[in-house]
Amino acid sequence: MAAGLLSEDDDDRRDLLERSPCAKCVVFTTIVAVFSTLVLLVIWASVFGFVDPEFWVKVPGVEGLDRSVDAAAPPTFNITLRVNNEGNWFWKICGKGDRVDVSYEGVPLAHGELPDFCVPPGVVGSVPFVATSEGLGLPGELYERMERQRRRRGERVALAVRVRMHGVTGSGDSPLLLWCTAVLHGRPPGPFVCPISGNHLTFI
Repeated sequence: MAAGLLSEDDDDRRDLLERSPCAKCVVFTTIVAVFSTLVLLVIWASVFGFVDPEFWVKVPGVEGLDRSVDAAAPPTFNITLRVNNEGNWFWKICGKGDRVDVSYEGVPLAHGELPDFCVPPGVVGSVPFVATSEGLGLPGELYERMERQRRRRGERVALAVRVRMHGVTGSGDSPLLLWCTAVLHGRPPGPFVCPISGNHLTFI
């Protein structure tokens, strides 16, 4: 009985569509409207949606990494913070700079100030700054450890670079801390993307 009723209902719907061209138009228009809405939502998300930026650091120049007794200059690092905003086609990424600290195997080497910055949509931006120290050179034991690592074949000297910011686009002006790694004397196989920590870190 149920099967017969379903069959009759199907026949009635087919008859309605065949007898009424307007019904066909309504169905077709509804399908087109739904499909167009989905396409527009995808386009809107790709253009105006927000993608979390990525950060990493490079050290293109360094001086003063001599023994303290032989050094003529303090440890000084020319550092570049790279900001990857290629995923956003509408949003620019702006950050409020704060303190930067550089260390090797837990020993502080230098500090500096990150300037405020803005990176346009769709690009990877560079923010250069300098970190330095008040003292000359490196303590003897630390210098020897770094030299031994330099001489090891295929091993690069890794520095810990802690970058603090007062806020960045999408974080609600919450303070951020980037836990970055930079490599001396040679290029790493790829960028070391910095893990991010902060209070109430919630991007848009």
